[in-house]
Amino acid sequence: MKLDLHIHTTYSDGDCTPREVAALARQAGLDGIAITDHDECRGYGGILEDANTDMPVYAGIELAAKYDGEVHVLGLGIDWQDKTLVRHAEDAAVGRQQRAALMIERINKAGLDIAMHEVEKECGGGVLGRPHFAAAFVKKGYAKSHKEAFVRYLSSHAPFYIPLDKVEVSRAAEMILGAGGIAVLAHPGLVKTNVLQTLLPRLGDMGFWGIEAYHPAHTDRQCIAYAHLAKRYGLYVTAGSDFHGSVKPHISIGQEKRGGKYLDESMEAFISM
Repeated sequence: MKLDLHIHTTYSDGDCTPREVAALARQAGLDGIAITDHDECRGYGGILEDANTDMPVYAGIELAAKYDGEVHVLGLGIDWQDKTLVRHAEDAAVGRQQRAALMIERINKAGLDIAMHEVEKECGGGVLGRPHFAAAFVKKGYAKSHKEAFVRYLSSHAPFYIPLDKVEVSRAAEMILGAGGIAVLAHPGLVKTNVLQTLLPRLGDMGFWGIEAYHPAHTDRQCIAYAHLAKRYGLYVTAGSDFHGSVKPHISIGQEKRGGKYLDESMEAFISM
């Protein structure tokens, strides 16, 4: 069973529409995908509009949360029209718009000529995020690549970074469960080590179903370690590409092919829910 349970579209910071994502997934020979846009769940509705979708598509979301630092939580198999999640998505969109305005102000005060309409053009009607700023920096010649733009201007230690308000990890899981989905800790390898050590033993009590053990940012050793930790704490594991399109050109849909017996068992449990 070849599933990619971590994919972004134009509804957040990806640059492929849901229809294009479905086409790429078919080309990759996948058996199913999950649309997991950042703090946004309408991408699944975009998939439903594609009459040619002939594979299982799971409604999902990736919530930005906090637990002594930033932690991301995947919600899989959610009701994408759940009122609480929709309200959260709407509030998050407003927050991102407000943050974007503050970032533009800070950028212009630093003497760089980037206007809001230029960033919004890169967004294409989705939810404004830092990748859209990175694209604008590249187009204006302030950076040679998205990576350079993030490092110089947009990362957490860069001059134009402004943090977003985030919900507590436990609240993120609560919203996902309330929407009929399952909560999965996203890319644990990107969580600070000390935070992860204290968070992992508590995931079960918070209602988490699993851990995204298999992710392109993880080494082979990390994948094995996270699978073992998941079993130790009574959790399942998932795999995802974290596809964004040209924003992350080195990542393609379905490219995360590592796994093992426990991932197979986890996916059987997932599709039987």
